[in-house]
Amino acid sequence: MSTLNWKIAGRAGEGIAVTGMIFAKTCMRHGMHCFTYGEYPSLIRGGHNTMQVSASHDPISCQQRAVHIMIALNDEAIAQHLDEFSDATVHIIDKKATKIDWETHAPKGRVLDLPMHTISLETTGSTLAENMVALGASCAVLCLDLSVLYSIIEEAFVKKGSDVIEKNKQAAQKGFEYAKEQSFACLSTLPVFAKPQVLLTGNEVIGLAALSAGIQFYAAYPMTPASSLLEYLAKAQDTYPLVVKHAEDEISAINQAIGASFAGARAMVGTSGGGFALMVEGVSLAGITELPLVVMEGQRPGPATGLPTWTCQADLEFVLHAGHGEFPKIVVAPGDITESFFTTRLAFEVAETFHTQVYILGDKFLLESAQSVPRFQDTWTNTRSGFAPENLPENNIFQRYAYTENGVSPRSVPGQPHGLYLANSYEHDEHGYATEDSTTTQKMVEKRLKKLEALQPLLPKPLLLGPEKADLTFVCWGSTKLVLEEVARQANAVQPKSVNVIHIQTLMPFHTKEFQALAHNASRLIMVEGNATRQCERLIYAHTGIVMQDRINKYDGRPFYAEDVLTWIDHHKGIA
Repeated sequence: MSTLNWKIAGRAGEGIAVTGMIFAKTCMRHGMHCFTYGEYPSLIRGGHNTMQVSASHDPISCQQRAVHIMIALNDEAIAQHLDEFSDATVHIIDKKATKIDWETHAPKGRVLDLPMHTISLETTGSTLAENMVALGASCAVLCLDLSVLYSIIEEAFVKKGSDVIEKNKQAAQKGFEYAKEQSFACLSTLPVFAKPQVLLTGNEVIGLAALSAGIQFYAAYPMTPASSLLEYLAKAQDTYPLVVKHAEDEISAINQAIGASFAGARAMVGTSGGGFALMVEGVSLAGITELPLVVMEGQRPGPATGLPTWTCQADLEFVLHAGHGEFPKIVVAPGDITESFFTTRLAFEVAETFHTQVYILGDKFLLESAQSVPRFQDTWTNTRSGFAPENLPENNIFQRYAYTENGVSPRSVPGQPHGLYLANSYEHDEHGYATEDSTTTQKMVEKRLKKLEALQPLLPKPLLLGPEKADLTFVCWGSTKLVLEEVARQANAVQPKSVNVIHIQTLMPFHTKEFQALAHNASRLIMVEGNATRQCERLIYAHTGIVMQDRINKYDGRPFYAEDVLTWIDHHKGIA
């Protein structure tokens, strides 16, 4: 099998996510590429939770439906995934812990009846290591080197002490040996071939990129799927010159960040759609004060609370049009882990250079899934920009909002000699004094909007993935790139030059000419996006007049799977 799909399912509190990440890292150290995807309800404990790891020696960029190894910690783990099993599936389950009639209702595939409960109790004195028992058995079934799993366990539990580490390793060893006794183990072991890869979620890599870009202030109120970005940066306070504020609400978070930006700090906020709704008044305040600000908006299904722990791409139009009045705003939607890193770095640079707001539009699928990527460099150099000279004229003629060719006028910081200016919510003159003069108002609006023309060349242009010419051209933005990259690999392996992809990362300002050039070379355009109202498709039409021949929309809270698009291709073209 070219791609291994491993899955664990159980209740919250049973270490589902941790187990998945340990297994993914074990695969990585055998030289594989990995992608992890988890699902969980909006519950602290209980509910149905899953973590899936797709691993391959070839590049892989999304999860797939067909499960090869299923670790089922309860009956629900089998019942809810019957359509994902085949005769090739191996189920690792403790039959005594289930109520399934295995004689008449056994799922497709082979079953390894692994006494996880008993082994965990015997080796650790509790049932908390059942997942480690299953990991050991997984290594046996998949020919993985058990010593690699041991090393990952040591790293995962280093803060819990040597006793916990040893007991978990013993539990994994017992699971491995039991699988061998039941003839489920491979005769040979895969060689360890570690590539210089790291396994990062979207939130982790955005946090890492923000640190590399010199972030100094981060404010947020916890809201899935942005919460783990807050957690990541909060931990970084011990190592980096960074202040992280867990604000009382989202209104406070954005206003604190605007204040930090006014003081000269590189500032950022993170939230989801419901939280961003509360921030919108602050969006306009940052617009008129021309203060740099980076905002990460993690999409999840609405309206209102919607589906708090699921995914969508339905906030595009909201973010594009948030804020009253007219002022420049940049909206970018990275499509994978690597793009998330470099787009976040760019966001800080552009925001500070042009005194504007940059929105990083993510979603649960991208932000909480993990992908193996080459390790980023350890050190980065950042140059601060957009500030007034340190020694300003003593005659106090400094004009914070002076009219300039590109709309950018240098800003002073509080306490800077002779750099005093007013920054409030009123329209103003070049010094910041409030005005209602029509001529001044028009000039200020034009001044602010000039920035878009100057900064647009710095933003990522539409990207063509796959062959230059193909039978079908899929168009995507944001996280759907992950899925369509995989679709293109699989479809073109069956029929060369059958599929390519246009990936849009910059949504405002829109790269009209660049998109038109790629689209006009396409034989058939198919839009793929995670919303019901064709939000990006309408944006493309508004800027280019280009009409899509077909479209695939998904809005049930679940991400696309590669099989979804491959099935569509097979139905429409008989290609894959």
